[in-house]
Amino acid sequence: MLREEIYQGVTFLLVVLFFDLMERTRPAFAVSRRRQLPLNALSLVIVIVAGELWRRVIMGGYEALRLGTVLSGNPLHALPGAAKIFLAIVLADLSLYGVHRAMHRRLLWPTHAFHHTIGEIWWLAGSRTSATHLFLFAVPQIFIGYYLLGMTAAHSAVAFSFGVAVNLWIHTNLWVNLGPLEKLIITPNFHRIHHGARGLTNRNLGFVFTVWDRLFGTYASTDATGKDFPLLPVPTRHRLLRMIIGF
Repeated sequence: MLREEIYQGVTFLLVVLFFDLMERTRPAFAVSRRRQLPLNALSLVIVIVAGELWRRVIMGGYEALRLGTVLSGNPLHALPGAAKIFLAIVLADLSLYGVHRAMHRRLLWPTHAFHHTIGEIWWLAGSRTSATHLFLFAVPQIFIGYYLLGMTAAHSAVAFSFGVAVNLWIHTNLWVNLGPLEKLIITPNFHRIHHGARGLTNRNLGFVFTVWDRLFGTYASTDATGKDFPLLPVPTRHRLLRMIIGF
């Protein structure tokens, strides 16, 4: 397990260094990295600590339900490692689209509001995630990876690192053009619209593939909005601690 943790840590550092360099050399927007830096840094610590806590709690719950035994004969367990990783990415993206969409409804909005306090998007600001938000996202991901697909620790580390890289990628301060791939792959441009001020926070809810937004009617094209539109951060209004917890 230590080897997988080292792999994830090294991968995270390399991805951060790459995106940080890209943001500094070709930023899409003028941002102040010092503004709310303590809050962004605190958010990253919360993600790391709470993420590990929730992993143990959720896996403990699944083990209590004996899901490992119930799903042990699942034919998906026999798939090659590469196929499991790809399938995990697709299924997790679909499930997180659904959870994310539910978070934009009244009942679960408090779990997600902290993420929308972002006023300036850059890679570190994307770590603003409430503890409850982390839990709700972790539940389907752990089920898919460990139980439905029966991934090894090494394969899970690869899929997890990919997910971390994606979250950094879609929150980077970059304006990119992937050409025809933008019809399939979510870019920072695409996700920035989700944080925008034109009544589009219920649009572009996916993380990896645009297909879910297209299928379920939540797609907003970057062509229709253009590059120059402001963000509209949710104010904390003296309830920052509640927002961080997610209630």
